[in-house]
Amino acid sequence: MALPACTMVLTGCASLGLGGFNIISLDQEWELGREIEEELAGQLTLSNDAQVNGYIRNLGERIVGETELRDREWRFHVVEDDAVNAFNAPGGLVYVHTGLIATAENASELSAVLAHEVGHGVARHGTQRLSQQYGVAVLAGLILGQDPGLLAEIAASIAAAGTMARASREDEFEADELGVRFTADARYHPQGMVTFFERLLELQEREPGRVERFFASHPATRERIERVESLIDGMGALGHLSTDDDQFRQVRARVR
Repeated sequence: MALPACTMVLTGCASLGLGGFNIISLDQEWELGREIEEELAGQLTLSNDAQVNGYIRNLGERIVGETELRDREWRFHVVEDDAVNAFNAPGGLVYVHTGLIATAENASELSAVLAHEVGHGVARHGTQRLSQQYGVAVLAGLILGQDPGLLAEIAASIAAAGTMARASREDEFEADELGVRFTADARYHPQGMVTFFERLLELQEREPGRVERFFASHPATRERIERVESLIDGMGALGHLSTDDDQFRQVRARVR
């Protein structure tokens, strides 16, 4: 029996790579990402500060340059929001809130967060979640532009929650592992991931509302911190890597 055309559109391009089996091809994911980006532009308050955007874009591209998807076009956006949050969306999209930039103590902490989100993107966790939630036929129609209502619904959900969806424990561990590697390869010290997670756990006790969305999608636990520390310990001498830079301090001052 012949498969429905909408199913063949996807399964004919399924891939197996980082993050496991995915029914959406990379080309399809990046096409979908541009559509999600357009929808989110109308639902999020994006920063128009050229210096802040330029720094985040350059830092993000520096990290992406060390990944397996360096040849794809990635987009980095700054969201005007005091909440401490950052998230990845399919197709090389990374969003970081001004509240997170203001909370980071140094450039290594910020780079580690961006590298973690890039890790989610490289592992293609976003499209895997969409595949699980909607199935082959629905996603085929979405990619072909046959269901603009669903696209708007997905974008609205992302904008409201500040994330694609709550990440699984395995997804978070994978993004941590990739993020540690990408951070070090971009010549920032990956210890920034540890110190930032520890700071968020402290902030959760004092101002839980500011980190609510971050923890809802990125459950930070002592187990994760210990795993990251173990990964860093296994990397050998890292004293040559940077922890801060003047540009970061200037950008943080602009969003505080």
